[in-house]
Amino acid sequence: MLRKLTTAAVIAAVALTTSLPASAYYMPKPPPIIPPKPTPTAGTSGAAGAGAVGGFIGFVAILAGYDLVRRTTCIGDPWGLGGPGFGEKMPVGNVMIPQCPVKRVAVVKARG
Repeated sequence: MLRKLTTAAVIAAVALTTSLPASAYYMPKPPPIIPPKPTPTAGTSGAAGAGAVGGFIGFVAILAGYDLVRRTTCIGDPWGLGGPGFGEKMPVGNVMIPQCPVKRVAVVKARG
């Protein structure tokens, strides 16, 4: 009788362990792999053109501002770009060159 009881217990244990999943070995299903969208190989983006145009407009604005400041104030030509009234003779025309007054500084001399 003990042999029948032992055999029945082993059969029940094997049946339960094979039919029920073990939680220690649970592996969730991996997420589905979504293929990446193909990227176009021809053409360029509009942002590259916009960046180039913006850089060019900024460069021209800096040069125009520098030219306006050097012609309306008495800073001269610190960048050495030259131009009418700076690196060449003044033409007979409409070029704004400020008439900068020369400040005379009193020189202190030692007596004696």
